[in-house]
Amino acid sequence: MISKVFEFMEQYRMIEENDMVAIGVSSGADSLCLLYLLLEYQKKVNFFPVVVHINHGLRDRAIEEARYVEKLCEYHHLPFYLKKAKVKEIAAQRKISTEEAGRQLRYEAFEEALKIHKKEEAAGEKIAVAHHGEDQAETLLFHLFRGTGIYGMAGIMPVRGKIIRPLLLLQKEEIYTYLREKNISWYEDESNYQEIYTRNKIRNKILPYAKEEINSQAVSHLSRAAMQMVGLREYLEEEVRKAEEACCKKEKDKVIITIVSFLSYPKLIRSQLLLALLSYLTPGRKDITSLHIEEIERLIKKEGNKQLDLPMGIQARKQYDILVLEKRKEISNPSFVIEELKEGIYSLEDEQILEINIIKREESFLVEENQYTKYLDYDKISNCLSLRTRQRGDYLTINEKGQRKSLKEYMIEEKIPRELRSTIPLVAEGSHILWIIGYRISAYYKVTEKTKTIVQMKMKRRQ
Repeated sequence: MISKVFEFMEQYRMIEENDMVAIGVSSGADSLCLLYLLLEYQKKVNFFPVVVHINHGLRDRAIEEARYVEKLCEYHHLPFYLKKAKVKEIAAQRKISTEEAGRQLRYEAFEEALKIHKKEEAAGEKIAVAHHGEDQAETLLFHLFRGTGIYGMAGIMPVRGKIIRPLLLLQKEEIYTYLREKNISWYEDESNYQEIYTRNKIRNKILPYAKEEINSQAVSHLSRAAMQMVGLREYLEEEVRKAEEACCKKEKDKVIITIVSFLSYPKLIRSQLLLALLSYLTPGRKDITSLHIEEIERLIKKEGNKQLDLPMGIQARKQYDILVLEKRKEISNPSFVIEELKEGIYSLEDEQILEINIIKREESFLVEENQYTKYLDYDKISNCLSLRTRQRGDYLTINEKGQRKSLKEYMIEEKIPRELRSTIPLVAEGSHILWIIGYRISAYYKVTEKTKTIVQMKMKRRQ
């Protein structure tokens, strides 16, 4: 059994030389088995253990159990970290279940222990927990009953981040046998037999029934199937990673997907890629289901530009040949509206400055334009200029023949995202747009050989 566990640990590189390892020990059989097996492994690979015990304030004998674990640590010269917490009160404060509050407190305690007992020479940090094969079988059924995809059928992963599960291949009876052979006593957790949690009902009713009435090896078969799904999940994750590199660009709170490249992958890869990208935008992928993935797929295949609102403030937008997944931002009304522009300097929002200069043209004058510096024919301006955002009826002149194009049509052709169109600053004379700042000017106001007076406009950041 020991060699099986060690091979499993090495397969997943659970503990490496000089790692700092927080070991969760509750005084129950599973965690004590974990502790003693890791002490054996320490003879093979040097690492720095710290034992973590949590008193949840739920059982009368909690102090006795904590003292038992502390004495074991004293005997083996191990650092011991005890966290006391009233889990029911914390659950009420955080508005979560007692079970979830307990889980959160455990991992908070692990992080605290790693920080307090940190070694300068430590190479990495790990958190060792005692999930075993029956936990794996129970989790697989729990996910299937509630509804799950391929990843959920993998049950409990052997490694997730810094969390490691060395006992995942062991069955409960193997754990008991090991402890009896070592003459190690343990405490039974009565809460495991209380059927107030769905998982306990699976553990105490469904799994025993399956072993007695269907197949005596039912639990080990479920556990084995889940571990096979772990292998499939690892393969899928690698394929999804390759697809992401090929067709996606990640930004803060945004992902841009090239649609043609995306659609070249099988549907399974596409679905898992979308789930991974949504997890990037909203860790935990709360409230995102397979139905939302199907809606995104339909959105991609629709004609024209479309958008879709998803849970957790995420928006999916099809913009021509790309798909944008983005955390929605509240775009406030711009505060840079200036009804009458004259020569001078105007301070705008976001540390921007608009500078306007009126220049008498000379023969040697050179027009040196760029994206944010433009020169226009001042002689053609008949009315007051304004700085504002778009309005109904706005247009610009697109060529020297005087042909006009609506501002809306221009923005669509330039593939300017819909949600940004109302935020772009415009210099306008009535409905005629002189300059779409950051883009182009109207051909009507271009400087020509006949121009005598020039208006120079610069948009720049305040120094």
